Amino acid sequence: MILPSIICLASSVAALALDVASSGGNQSSSLLYGLLYEDIYHSGDGGLYGEMLRNRAFQGSSSGGAASLVRNTNYWQPVGGVSLAIDTSSPALSSSLPYHMRMDVPVGTTGTVGFYNEGFWGFDVDATKRYITSLYMRGNYSGTIECYFKSDTTGQILGSTSLNIDQTSSSGWVQTNSATFQPSKTGSDGNNTFYFMFDGSTLAGKSVYFNILSLFKQTLDDRSNGVREDLANALLNMNQKYIRLPGGNNMEGNNSPYEWKWNETIGSLQNRPGRPGTWGDINTDGFGLLEMMQMAQDLGLEVILGIWAGLYLDGEEISQANLQPYVDSVMNELEFLLGDETTTYGAQRAALGFPSAFTINWIEIGNEDYLNGGTNSYYSYRYMAFYNAIHAVYPSINLVSTINPNLVTSNGSSLDLHIYGNENYFVSLFNTFDQASRKYPVFVNEYAATNTGSNNNGQVGAQTLGMSCAEAIFLLGCERNSDIIVGSAYGAMIKNYNEAPDTVAAIKHTANEILYTISYYAQKLFAENMGTETLPVTVTDGGFGPVYWSATANSSSTILKLVNYNGETGASNAVLVNVEGSSKTTATLITLTAPNSTSVNNLPSLGGESSIISTTTVSRSADSFSVSFSNPYEIAILVI
Repeated sequence: MILPSIICLASSVAALALDVASSGGNQSSSLLYGLLYEDIYHSGDGGLYGEMLRNRAFQGSSSGGAASLVRNTNYWQPVGGVSLAIDTSSPALSSSLPYHMRMDVPVGTTGTVGFYNEGFWGFDVDATKRYITSLYMRGNYSGTIECYFKSDTTGQILGSTSLNIDQTSSSGWVQTNSATFQPSKTGSDGNNTFYFMFDGSTLAGKSVYFNILSLFKQTLDDRSNGVREDLANALLNMNQKYIRLPGGNNMEGNNSPYEWKWNETIGSLQNRPGRPGTWGDINTDGFGLLEMMQMAQDLGLEVILGIWAGLYLDGEEISQANLQPYVDSVMNELEFLLGDETTTYGAQRAALGFPSAFTINWIEIGNEDYLNGGTNSYYSYRYMAFYNAIHAVYPSINLVSTINPNLVTSNGSSLDLHIYGNENYFVSLFNTFDQASRKYPVFVNEYAATNTGSNNNGQVGAQTLGMSCAEAIFLLGCERNSDIIVGSAYGAMIKNYNEAPDTVAAIKHTANEILYTISYYAQKLFAENMGTETLPVTVTDGGFGPVYWSATANSSSTILKLVNYNGETGASNAVLVNVEGSSKTTATLITLTAPNSTSVNNLPSLGGESSIISTTTVSRSADSFSVSFSNPYEIAILVI
């Protein structure tokens, strides 16, 4: 959190006259609007990561809202009188996945038997999309496994495929994949399950074993082990410029030794043990380092790479004497990402199907390292240990501190601020960066208004129009100072609606729906209408509050962003805008609003969106364009 220095803002003037200069501002950051990826409340597993089966490899569980290494068969249900249990008999599938599921079939069984998976609060069954399923199996079985979606709402079979099996116990673990298939029917909702069904008479009196059971719907760009297409497209449509990954608190881990380890998230899924996540569940790490980098490429996003810097969330710190192996691991990770095929780790990356090195211009050392007593060690040895090692080998990479002020004071040294608070607080942040030093670039890689008005009691479940306008006012301040504000990213980007209905995120999702919050649309519009330089604005009538503004320009247009925050409406209170030196007679006006300040967007099945985006053409009258607000809370973007 930062403590702003706030100038006095006018609070009663609604009518404004603004003269926008044609030049004289500062160059703007080319990033400015970005994303934070963190597996928080199933934004990775059960979210962006395309795997649809839950507890697919028995890597752990959740108890009391905390991740646990206790293995169980949660989310798997038996069918036909069989029993399911966790088993550790030899041979294991791998040393990384020593637990598997055993199915015991009673003597005398006939008919079909098996089990089904509940998914992450259900499954999206779409007859226009392709699916593929697979599993590892150990034991004696010759026959087929019928795999199908079933609607728990209607009882219908929605689509099926089969696996042909012919193996014995002596074969050990055998992986079998289905052909791709399309469901015959689209589910009426997400209340669906997925079945694996066997010939019971063939298995009567026997036990068989399973691991890495998998189901994928077609992914973004048809990537193997890829990301959920609709959620990825939701991010793509935001038109953001960068993504910070692999996360914030979830990268740190709650306690030793469960920090995010890059080398345990690459290669075969058999060799990814997973780990207890920070936000209440097990991370499978199927969505690993390469999958994240591939997604960033597919979305056209620059990567700000987060590295773990020796602090766990319980306050445990790696001592200075023991830190070097962790520094070495980061250097190996960077060689893996940036090295050519002649290097040890670059060759490993190439062998995994990525012959070309990635590009990384920014690395953030740690995450919120002021937490739980981490400040002293970060300043005294942790930050510089990583900084010096990286800078010596990769001097052109920009290194970002997570504590303000930055320990490195050379010109251009950057830091990351995380800003959360209520609606009123975000309005007050409008001019926070006006007097900041122009020597030290700043990221705001996590921000969100978490509650309405001056309320500090927890979070609301969805951002109101008022909250989104308050965030937009803050973003105007960032844009006005975009010579030093490098980028901003909402915290959090995505959460599962079923798990975190009472916390904010830009996007929330279920198995088959997406909730685009009003904040999502505000960020989208700001990013789509981004200048390359700021422009000075002279106020000839009125002042800041209740209307706030920022002006920028790109090669073709002047862009004026306005936020009406409980201000007047109608033509008599219009903002008059003159652009010096411009001969253009028409402009495009884009507005975002909703019925009232407390309006929220919701899932399509729960009422849908209250927000409205309108695009109109306005004509210049005399020397000015006139912008009238239709609502006391409204975001307007005038593109001239």
